Amino acid sequence: MNELSRAHLSTAGGKGANLGELMRLGLSVPDGFVVSAEAYAEHARAWELAERLAPHLATQSWEAAAAAAAELFEKGALLPGLEHAVREAYRALGAPRVAVRSSATAEDLADASFAGQHETFLDIAGEDELVSALRRCWASLWSPRALGYRAARGVDHLGVDIAVVVQRMVAADFAGVLFTVDPVAQRADRMLLEVAPGLGEAVVSGHTTGDVYRLRREPLGIDERERRVPGRPAPSDSLVLRLSRLGLDLEAHFGCPQDVEFAFEGDAVYLLQSRPITTLGAAEIEPLPPPPKLTRLQQRMLEANDNDRFPIAPKPIDQWGFRMVIPALVNAVRVLGLDIDEADERAVMDQVWREFFVLPSPRPTFRILGLPQRVAAGLRQDWLGWWETEAFGRIREACAPVDLRALDDAALLRRADHIEATTREILVKRFEGILTQLAAVALRLPVTVAVGRKRAEALMGDLVSGLHTRTSEVNLALYHLARKATNAGPEVFLAIREGHPEELRASEAGRAFLAEVEAFLEEHGHRESTGLYLSAPTWRQDPAPMWGLLRGLLDATEPPSEEAGYKRYEAAVEEVTRGIRFVPGLSGSFRGTLERLRKTIVFRERSHFDLARVFSAMQAIVAEIARRLHERGHLPSPDDIFYLTEAEIRAWLREGPPPFSEVKRLVQRRRATYGVVNGKWQKRAFEVGAEGASDSELRGTGASSGVVRGRARIIRDEREFGRLKPGEILVCRYTNPAWTPLFTLAAGVVTDTGGAASHAAIVAREYGIPAVLGAAGATARITEGQEILVDGTEGRVLLLRLGVTGEVAYA
Repeated sequence: MNELSRAHLSTAGGKGANLGELMRLGLSVPDGFVVSAEAYAEHARAWELAERLAPHLATQSWEAAAAAAAELFEKGALLPGLEHAVREAYRALGAPRVAVRSSATAEDLADASFAGQHETFLDIAGEDELVSALRRCWASLWSPRALGYRAARGVDHLGVDIAVVVQRMVAADFAGVLFTVDPVAQRADRMLLEVAPGLGEAVVSGHTTGDVYRLRREPLGIDERERRVPGRPAPSDSLVLRLSRLGLDLEAHFGCPQDVEFAFEGDAVYLLQSRPITTLGAAEIEPLPPPPKLTRLQQRMLEANDNDRFPIAPKPIDQWGFRMVIPALVNAVRVLGLDIDEADERAVMDQVWREFFVLPSPRPTFRILGLPQRVAAGLRQDWLGWWETEAFGRIREACAPVDLRALDDAALLRRADHIEATTREILVKRFEGILTQLAAVALRLPVTVAVGRKRAEALMGDLVSGLHTRTSEVNLALYHLARKATNAGPEVFLAIREGHPEELRASEAGRAFLAEVEAFLEEHGHRESTGLYLSAPTWRQDPAPMWGLLRGLLDATEPPSEEAGYKRYEAAVEEVTRGIRFVPGLSGSFRGTLERLRKTIVFRERSHFDLARVFSAMQAIVAEIARRLHERGHLPSPDDIFYLTEAEIRAWLREGPPPFSEVKRLVQRRRATYGVVNGKWQKRAFEVGAEGASDSELRGTGASSGVVRGRARIIRDEREFGRLKPGEILVCRYTNPAWTPLFTLAAGVVTDTGGAASHAAIVAREYGIPAVLGAAGATARITEGQEILVDGTEGRVLLLRLGVTGEVAYA
């Protein structure tokens, strides 16, 4: 049996293949042998099993099929060669008491365990009893229970064979089952153990209630123990922890959480089985790291920055993109005068699954004392000039279009490496430039002196209003594209209005407009919709959000303008300088620092827009790799590439992928895991209750000052862009630059998440529309069409009551 591995599934069945794998790992598995699936299949053919069962299977008469199979397996003559081999193998084992276990070829898989569907016979003694148990194991493949299980899962009855595992019985003091993630509480940071005195089959079958242990995965330890029978003997903690370490090793080896049957005999730990946990349902089926505890500062940064920029959880492929960004972020933290342990940095770099983005807790160093001088020195640098004359040129060179299909695999990876190295180097300096925005902290002092603490909060936003950014340029270009659609004739207008842009190809005017769209996408098609992810399509790859924006902008009568925001900025500067005019030199210092801060913000927005080109170029490489792997028969679907890691992709291109069946199960497991991760991500980001909220009021961050009253339009994702009408208040879970063309139509903005420094806040201030961001629960609390009052100065949203019928009661 120690010659078997997972490669022998068709020969030894799921149980036998897994046990052989455990033995090859040098783990303690009771000695034994396997009666192969070919031996069963040979007897099934000799006994004409398929022909005899066909009528019953056709009518799904499971009881009749089971009875016919049981008679065959009980009375059919065994082939002499097999019976002799089984008896000889049993004698070679020493003729001990044995466990005889069924091991079907469709058993103990990642997507179906078949647990309990086939028979196991314990404490079998003697050759004749062994042969009888073998027959009964074969017959159990055709029990009504097994037939119904296969039918429910679409498994071909006649496509399944069964092997039989014969193992020496362990004189167990204790036995049971260990789950390397808790399938009951759906906890991936915890293991669940059930153990009882005697044989483990009693626990597995439910005939005995074992004691329950709940164990921490990291650091490994026993959190809780539930003694079901007071005074009953229990294994030592050291044995429990030794088994738990083995469970984690098995999980790492097999690549997914494991259901491990075990026995303790004295101080020895015997493994009786290890199979994937298939009863997790929608829970994690890959190990997930426990979420780190956040400091107050980390929590505030998370809420202010990450939720709107990354509204959905990343997929495994996105870690490739993070490798460009994380080192530059860590460097920026060190420039601040803080330190991050290199081991912690590597852990963040290597982490695949995340509940949220957060860097490890930094430690202050003496360098933090020099931060004000470094920020002041940074403000004097021309960051935008550096970007336009040097950095952007390097990005364009690295991302210049090439025929990716003409590159071999090695050249394709070298292109990715070049883009990654160039971007990482540029990002290091970019983040140093962005740190100069800390000057806003210094500006708050003269503003507070001038207007008081309460008024200062609103004025700080107004002071950075009216900025001209690349995002506003894209929004203006989109507005003009909508105007061209309006003037191009009814066939163009109606195709866009009714959401059928594919119909534009049917007319000459439509084809001419599509040429305009192509020119727009050539310049702006790298714009992202849901964050800078390799897995998130750009407008070029998925133009549906762009068409939705155009549909809404058909009703826009005025182009987006920063004029209102600029007037707000001028008024705020005048108010502050008037309040500090009695302090010699302070007004001039204030104005100079403010202008440099405004240029830094423009630099941040411009560089973000251009960096989207990097991700677009990397996405093209990923798409080409996906095409190749799919066409070579290594990947079920090109989209499955998103559930692979960078390391796996490189290894598969250089050395070849695993067997296709393993790839298929891997992708299936990763897709299920992503569903859980993204669910947690969404819940944390958008489903928390708002502090300080009441039945008629929501609280958030006043991101753009002013007050507006209007009807709410709830837009939940990019597919609904076309639903917003002029003068309505946009209510959404988050916004990012791709959403900001809607600000041309909106009278105000309310979001579940986000902060005053976000891209959406900047554009709202540019256009002079009130915005309250981070009003947790807004999309749940506000009803479509409800009249609300948005106070962007105070950061609050007032809700009018609804009528008793659910209709909105308007004042």
